[in-house]
Amino acid sequence: MAFLIGAAAEAMSDPGGLWEILILKVFKFIGNYGWRIVFFTVCLKLLLLPLDLFQRFKMRKNQLITERLKPQLEKLQQQYAGDRQTLSQKQMELNKREGFSYFSSCLPMIVTLVIFFYLFAGLNNISQYKNLYQYAELYDAYTVVETELKDVEFDNVQVGDAVITTSWNKLSAEQGELNAKEEKTEEDNKRITDLQRAMDRIENGYSDTNDAGESTPHLFTGIKDGAKFEMYSVKDLAQNAAVEKYGEVEESFLWVSNIWSPDVPWRKAILSHDNFISNISGYKTYSKAAKKLKINKDELDQTKFDEMISEAKYNAVTGKLRSNKDYNKVNGFLVLPLLSVGLSFLSQFITSRLQKKSGQAAPEGGMGGSMKMMMIIMPLMMGMFALSYTAMFTLYIVVNSASTILINVVTSVAMDGKSKKKEKQQTTGIQKYGRPDPKDL
Repeated sequence: MAFLIGAAAEAMSDPGGLWEILILKVFKFIGNYGWRIVFFTVCLKLLLLPLDLFQRFKMRKNQLITERLKPQLEKLQQQYAGDRQTLSQKQMELNKREGFSYFSSCLPMIVTLVIFFYLFAGLNNISQYKNLYQYAELYDAYTVVETELKDVEFDNVQVGDAVITTSWNKLSAEQGELNAKEEKTEEDNKRITDLQRAMDRIENGYSDTNDAGESTPHLFTGIKDGAKFEMYSVKDLAQNAAVEKYGEVEESFLWVSNIWSPDVPWRKAILSHDNFISNISGYKTYSKAAKKLKINKDELDQTKFDEMISEAKYNAVTGKLRSNKDYNKVNGFLVLPLLSVGLSFLSQFITSRLQKKSGQAAPEGGMGGSMKMMMIIMPLMMGMFALSYTAMFTLYIVVNSASTILINVVTSVAMDGKSKKKEKQQTTGIQKYGRPDPKDL
């Protein structure tokens, strides 16, 4: 089957799924994926704002109920001072009877967690796909040049003891004919070895040594497109094409060199083959990739796919990129992971304070201890996510946490201001229309 050269990336379709469609297609008008995820996160937060406002309204209502029931609650605390379990039960019965809602603060949290893990799966899938697609673009750029140069005839190719004019493809064709022989002579085997050595030299380059023992890279010379053409190796120029392509398709964000990799200093922007395979775990086999990406098998079959992501080909395509200091820098400086931990803790702390103020804080021991543990576990969990997954996902965590804190602070200030204004109006009303002073009678 004949394949279109440089069509591996074109053979893949974008993955399906709600988040994938929104981020890859709907928000496509924002070119940089970092700013795209920032904008997407803000839009999602605004969409869920009514749920946050509902939570704050319920918490404020619970706060007023708690203030009204304060004398009765203090009486219960005195009555059951030595029995925490009974005290907790009596408090819950009293609160329930007066319309206090414990579930009001849990519902938005449950919805948020469901969306978080659902979105996590979607963003992880996008990152895996983009890692594969970006490499496929580099592979295409590399193979286009490689295929073109293997057809160029050079006039100084050494095959055995002879220097002849030939191309890599002609050498390969002759080697194929000799290998097809059922019975090979000693001369045939020697010729096959000489042909292979000449092909390796054209592909990878080699050095000439003069009488003084000095080595210089061998410069292949020939004619290409009617003009004189020179090169040191096919791989050299093909890798140059991959480097140039990477400059067009790289996805960086502020200090993060590669948004499809974690914001950590112990990883480089250009992944090693092991890290690359790990980062495309959902697409590392042809069957999975073909199903999820609806691959056009006429352009990319299993043999070509396996060859494309093999260690040898990956290292060949990314060879110069990995030695390029402009592109292969440390991928980040732990800014996003530290922000994700700090903002997550601050968000948990503010939420806990608001719940305590509204009377929804869990009693000491039992559930109260669990809530305190969650204030530690949740930020640590966010940190683990940030260190293990891509900077794109960590950026979502940071923007989402910052938005949550901002909404909580603004709504809290607004509702407190409204309550104070209402209390002032009530006080003014009492002073104006209250019971007459006896002295005035």
